[in-house]
Amino acid sequence: MNTLLRTGLTQQAIYIPQTVVEENTSQITPAAGLLVANLAKLGFGVTEDLLHALNHTTPAYQATILETFREVMGVNTNWTPLIKNWQVPTNESFVDHLVTYFTNIFNGPGTTLQCGHIIPPNTFPLERYNGCPYCGTPFETGELENIGQGSKIRVLKRWDDQLAAQYLEDLLTSKTALDATQVESLKALMHTFPLPAVKIGMKETVIAVIDVLIEKDEAEQAGKLFTTPTDILRYLWYKHTGFLQLIKPGVIIKRKTKNQRQVRPDIYPTVQTASTAAALKLKYSRQQGLIAARWLNNLEMDITTMCETMHPQRGMWVRFIRALRLAEFSKREGFGKLRELMDRFYRQDYTVWQERVNYYRLRYDEATTLQLLKQRPGLFARSLFANMLWFGPEAVTAAFAEITDKVPARLLLTLQMYAGYYFDKSTTRAVKTTGRYWEKHPCQPADEHL
Repeated sequence: MNTLLRTGLTQQAIYIPQTVVEENTSQITPAAGLLVANLAKLGFGVTEDLLHALNHTTPAYQATILETFREVMGVNTNWTPLIKNWQVPTNESFVDHLVTYFTNIFNGPGTTLQCGHIIPPNTFPLERYNGCPYCGTPFETGELENIGQGSKIRVLKRWDDQLAAQYLEDLLTSKTALDATQVESLKALMHTFPLPAVKIGMKETVIAVIDVLIEKDEAEQAGKLFTTPTDILRYLWYKHTGFLQLIKPGVIIKRKTKNQRQVRPDIYPTVQTASTAAALKLKYSRQQGLIAARWLNNLEMDITTMCETMHPQRGMWVRFIRALRLAEFSKREGFGKLRELMDRFYRQDYTVWQERVNYYRLRYDEATTLQLLKQRPGLFARSLFANMLWFGPEAVTAAFAEITDKVPARLLLTLQMYAGYYFDKSTTRAVKTTGRYWEKHPCQPADEHL
């Protein structure tokens, strides 16, 4: 209930279910009036419909509403500033911090504070601080003094089960990636309402939905949301690393190693790189491996296409196949498709679309290459400029014009933006990929892989 109250607050509403309605009266009760007055102190107003709905709720639910609002608004936190009369500067400098640093290392003379730090004389004016000026630890606590701040009252409306279910559908069908607040709201609503029969708009949203279904022990229903093996790999890698993108382990280790470097490792101990590599090692139970085996076995995609989809991440798939014991589960009865998939994937008995494109491109077979590229409009758009440099602009642009209606509009606008200076040899273009950053000359045809 408290979670739905927080979710409703993000929509400037108060969630009131029918189960908390106690009585039916037209007169405002003292408890409801006190709740509205306390909400007004926090900067919120209520509509007439919400006022009557609050009047019909139980006093216990009204207390829950007020406590939730006080927690969200941070009324019970410490609002005492570290510096007294902070509008007047304390005139502290870098030298003061440096002297305090060496004083604490060599236990020099000074005033020892409650946090254990020694403040040497003639550095920080301690009478101006409510805590430690060196580490920022507060010694005094205080409540929020100015209640009702803000330019105007934010009016709240009523939120019921129907509006909450409609908001859940809007989040699922959104064509843009959800932010952290929306993902939190999505998970809260899915724990309360069943999954509606709508088409989920984003791959990232699918991962969040699957995560909730796994927590609710609905792995079979979660498997129906997977359409390709890459979706399964993306979910497994997200649960292991927290990244929605398929970032390779070497890139993650290199990035964390760079971020964990310290100037003074003796004072600020860093996590060793070996521990980062050990954290990336895959380890799954047999139950988790059986769930993943069923997901792969129940995919509607044909085996040849599945192998081709798995090929770009072949190294990661080999690690996951071993950790999940998929070869062992493929020998069981009812896993015939998984058995054939493992056999063809390890024997590499399949053709890859990109391999055929590269084969005909290197032989300057313009007709066959463009025919293959038209089968994948998105990849054709991303390699458009490189193919124009390779085969010439006339034939490539004519072939691309046949499939422009299948390319997303934002990708077409991006191509239009880069076309102005892409073919200018005097321009240096910055290229940023996942985990790497370098500068590349615009006329290099290798940009088709970005």
